[in-house]
Amino acid sequence: MEVLKITQVYNKLSVKNDYVFKRLFTKKGNEKYLKEFLSSLLKMDIREIRIEHDKRLDQNLKSEKYGVLDVKATLNGNVEVNIEIQINDYKNIVKRVEYYASKMLAFQLKPKEDYKKLKPVIIVAILDFEHFKFKEYITKGVIVSDKHRDEIIDNILTFYYIELPKFRKSKIDTEDKVAQWLSFIDGEDEKRIGEVMRKNDNIKKADEELEYLSSDEATRRLAEMRESGLREMASAKACGIEEGIEKGAKYAKIDMIKAMLKENIDINVISKVTGLTKDEIENIK
Repeated sequence: MEVLKITQVYNKLSVKNDYVFKRLFTKKGNEKYLKEFLSSLLKMDIREIRIEHDKRLDQNLKSEKYGVLDVKATLNGNVEVNIEIQINDYKNIVKRVEYYASKMLAFQLKPKEDYKKLKPVIIVAILDFEHFKFKEYITKGVIVSDKHRDEIIDNILTFYYIELPKFRKSKIDTEDKVAQWLSFIDGEDEKRIGEVMRKNDNIKKADEELEYLSSDEATRRLAEMRESGLREMASAKACGIEEGIEKGAKYAKIDMIKAMLKENIDINVISKVTGLTKDEIENIK
């Protein structure tokens, strides 16, 4: 008698779920995916990439469902990069990104270490909403002179904002690796995804990895928990509860500045990385 085999069919998880994104791109053996994406985006020859592997990711997600699940890596031993995905628009993305960048920069140095040891920090914010008025879907931000916009004052902080809704509406070059990876990450256009998988074997393998993660019950449960938490967060914001959340972020920034002052970090450096004036910093003392 023929035995009927029943196979469970799973819908693929979304790579835009930051838990899934982190699991996919930080898994040991998957470094090549992140390396290829960042090399093409940053136009950088990445010879070495060291990813910060979070061994307690699942446990942290259960206890901090509202926390930021980002991807941290060091490139060529001297550049720190942070990648964050934002699905909901809380109208604070630029301030939020600047805060994380300043935090990464501030805590690089030990007491009395020379500022020359500071490593450049790059933040990549992948947004599933439109924020800037520009038509381009990738916006790069650096510190420039007020009167000489082409003159970069310092490249210690660099920001990349990627707006996926604009990307979806754009006519792309499927030979371009940035566009290939964004098609995969966005996951909205099946035709595009199929085409870029035929052109890029790494994306095909990443998609196979995504299928494996999607078939794992524990991973699906945690991904759904993450989505649920973010929906609760968005609902709280819509109901006006965000005031308490914003105050918490403000107090965290003040605590960071106090710690920097305690370590005798120059007030000019604190002003540069936090965006506060010297008078505002003096008042925190």
